[in-house]
Amino acid sequence: MVAAGVLLILAAGTLAVALARWPGPADRAFSLVFGAGGALTAAPALAVLAGAPPSELRFESGIPGGPWVFGVDALSAVFLLAIAGVGVACALYGVAYLRGERGARAVGLAHLYVALLVAALVMVVTARAAVPFLIAWESMAIAAYVLIVFHHQHAEIRRAGLLYLVATHAGTLALFALFAVWGAGATDLTFSALAERAPLLPRDGGVVLALGLVGFGVKAGIVPLHFWLPEAHAAAPSHVSALMSGIVIKMGIYGLLRVLTLLGSAPAWFGWILLVLGAVSGLLGVLWALAQHDIKRLLAFHSVENIGIILLGMGAGSLGLAHGSSTLAVLGFAGAALHTLNHALFKSLLFLSAGSLTHGTGTREIDRLGGLARRMPLTGVAFLIGAAAIVGLPPLNGFLSEWLVFRALLHAGVGGGGERIAILGAAVLGLIGALALACFAKVVGIIFLGVPRDPAASAAHESPAGMVRPLLVVAGACVLIGLLPVLVLPPALRAGRLVAGVAGGVVAPDPAAPPATVFMLGLAAALVAGMLVTRRWPNRDQIAAQTWACGYAHPTPRMQYTASSFAAPLLALYRPVTGVRTHRSAGAFGTHAIDPVLERVLRPAWRGVRAAARWARPIQGGRLSLRLIYVQAAVIALLLYLLLEGRTP
Repeated sequence: MVAAGVLLILAAGTLAVALARWPGPADRAFSLVFGAGGALTAAPALAVLAGAPPSELRFESGIPGGPWVFGVDALSAVFLLAIAGVGVACALYGVAYLRGERGARAVGLAHLYVALLVAALVMVVTARAAVPFLIAWESMAIAAYVLIVFHHQHAEIRRAGLLYLVATHAGTLALFALFAVWGAGATDLTFSALAERAPLLPRDGGVVLALGLVGFGVKAGIVPLHFWLPEAHAAAPSHVSALMSGIVIKMGIYGLLRVLTLLGSAPAWFGWILLVLGAVSGLLGVLWALAQHDIKRLLAFHSVENIGIILLGMGAGSLGLAHGSSTLAVLGFAGAALHTLNHALFKSLLFLSAGSLTHGTGTREIDRLGGLARRMPLTGVAFLIGAAAIVGLPPLNGFLSEWLVFRALLHAGVGGGGERIAILGAAVLGLIGALALACFAKVVGIIFLGVPRDPAASAAHESPAGMVRPLLVVAGACVLIGLLPVLVLPPALRAGRLVAGVAGGVVAPDPAAPPATVFMLGLAAALVAGMLVTRRWPNRDQIAAQTWACGYAHPTPRMQYTASSFAAPLLALYRPVTGVRTHRSAGAFGTHAIDPVLERVLRPAWRGVRAAARWARPIQGGRLSLRLIYVQAAVIALLLYLLLEGRTP
């Protein structure tokens, strides 16, 4: 059924190109067929998460590497469900989002590459052999690159695309090395053969884990390998940004979890590295987001933050494997898997809402907006739900998965071994949540409250229905999961048991799904009742009057907080790591945020490489005699190396 869904998704992209001369039929055919393909793709995932046995499909390829195997287990099902749901929402949103680009852009090709990207994502999480996995991985990278540079006439977008391409291929090279090291001596490169080979790997598979951390870490955007992510997410069309942030970067998380599943164990040092990287990524990601003025760059850095939260759960789970605590392992991996699904939902919701804001105002600059709650009410509600979810406030889905990660970290603290130190991760997670709350208080307050700061906000209008409907559907999913956690907790625990290698029933304490459901429903009912009572019986003693403006008789938009002034007190506490450059004058205060890793490490290093290349360029020229001397010197150096190693040429 997954294969049929992939074929329908690809057929939808093909129809978008074939019917490009007839925009109306092309859009309808693409939407209908893509939606059907997404439904077929999600069906096996739902069945496996409901308790059906895993399925597998095997093809004898006849090429090096052995058979091509595809399958769906509990871990694949979580990611497959996210791909299908978010992929369909983004594709349908893209139909309305790109409608105004027809004539100036190849919109049909953009829809085709969205279909190729989603199909490649499906193949990544269902592949059970190294060769089809790497083919799908590379197809995903190329399709994403083409979509990032959709507006390629802008130089900054071309630079962002090139940065992404270099980073993703560097990660792919690490994955080639991973499978080469792991597959040496194995009967073939199927995942089952690699799992049999795992006990024979030296140093508990340390080289494999290190290569996986680099190769998959680049895709996931783990600090300091995140440098491509804000540039690419800001450059891509909004529905592509939603797909990349919601799903594509999660393939790095999937890869790490799959490697741990195949290894069956993890050394303690790997768990500590994941915890440290998770803490650093979470804290720096939210601090860098707090300093941004571009809404899409801000959301991109929050992706780095949430990858950090996922890594905290994975670190706790890995420590559970290393110290023989099955409960800790299951809780940690289940929290990571559930937050992956939840982040896919609320982050795609926020990026799609940002696209709606850009469509309605023509700008992504936060400081130019204001008062949009009245002009764009549906977008405002959707963005508010996404903001509350990403901060981790109940009764939304983000609270549920972050609480599960908290449970894992707190459980580590009551252990009897060295894993007790992991409880410090709970404090880090609390600080991340507090900073995220401050950041989204800034965003929601400045964009949707107050009065317009700029003509762009004054002329804002609600987006068309084709863009608003996917927003409301994804927002509804965030609310539904928060109100009914029983829908997702058992599947998440099932995925956690698979990664931890624990069979049978629930070994981790189930986080009381039915009482949590009752609590969430009661809280929601109380909120709704409070709003109804307030509207039905208003305070009759209220007197309409002008809001006090601190003594100013005629308040103006310039008296409102800006993004810079709102965040300045917090950023001042962390100035050495925020990358904020401050600009002050007699009449204004402003900040400019940079990515410290990109601007202070990578760009200077690249300039050094270019300078060295320019210095060495004359070596390529010169007389033939000099070139022969170079060759002789290289041969002599090689012979000396072989002699020192005790070998004969």
